[in-house]
Amino acid sequence: MRKFLVLSSLFTLLLYPETFHSIQIDGENDFSPDEAVVIDDANDSYWSSQNELDTLFLTWNAETLFIGCSYTLNNNALLIFLDTETGGIDNANGLDWYPRDVRFSGAKPDFLVALWNCDLSLGGVRKLGENTSPVSYRGINSGGPGEKNFLEVAIPFELLGNPQKISLTALICGGDYAGAGDVMPDDPSVRGSGNAIINIFREITIDGDGDGVPDSLIAPVDVSKTEEYKVSFPEFKSVSIRPDIARTGPVTIHVELTDTATLTVALFTEEGRFLKNVIEGVRTDFIEYSWDIHDLDKGIYILKFYTSENRGMLKKAFVRY
Repeated sequence: MRKFLVLSSLFTLLLYPETFHSIQIDGENDFSPDEAVVIDDANDSYWSSQNELDTLFLTWNAETLFIGCSYTLNNNALLIFLDTETGGIDNANGLDWYPRDVRFSGAKPDFLVALWNCDLSLGGVRKLGENTSPVSYRGINSGGPGEKNFLEVAIPFELLGNPQKISLTALICGGDYAGAGDVMPDDPSVRGSGNAIINIFREITIDGDGDGVPDSLIAPVDVSKTEEYKVSFPEFKSVSIRPDIARTGPVTIHVELTDTATLTVALFTEEGRFLKNVIEGVRTDFIEYSWDIHDLDKGIYILKFYTSENRGMLKKAFVRY
């Protein structure tokens, strides 16, 4: 009887291993069902079964995070965004590597695992920010375009900042600046065309006691949950033009935002004809800009203030006499 119990326990551990679990990066799926943190709905891709997400796996040992993904892809990109809660991006369109028409609300991804058309050599892992930077990893993708693929990567925790939690979303996207055709966890903003605003993420607690060491004897699915955040983006806190009636400059344009965003201030005639961008694509949450108005004719002008993260816009009038 005792022998049976021991064998039964070993069989259970083999089927459902807990952390610490080391994955062999060899192209074979060594993850267990208890490490399948996201299982996507079948046949829900807007771009047919040739571009379909399947399952996202995650586990770890004391030093390394392991991520696996089963999917089908044909002439598109697979992107897995990770938020380690240290501050990241809210708009993937501004990236210098794998830019896509995807924004984020609630979580701010700071790492990206990406590949193009099932070829990991055309992708990799990078830390996200104003500029992306490569991250050392081990990885392999098995499979080819139009067939079932399996991607697995191993990333040292120290390069991820030893996070307590990680939030994930995985997408199939087109080429540079294109939108998404499938996402997991499912997010209604992905419609196969146009921009997406991802606010649903899978959150996994890796270091629940906060001691700086990943937790052992954990089944990842037991510490995973889906988080849906309110869609919110940086808003204008204060905007002013001083003075707003002037003959000579300089004129000070003051903008304060509730969070960092990509700011543009555009100049229009009173009739609505675009003239130029006074401020263009500046990442900031506060700016006081000295505007030289010497080349403006006398008249009434409209300045439009907007950010790439927010569809809202503010307008202010300016008069040169």
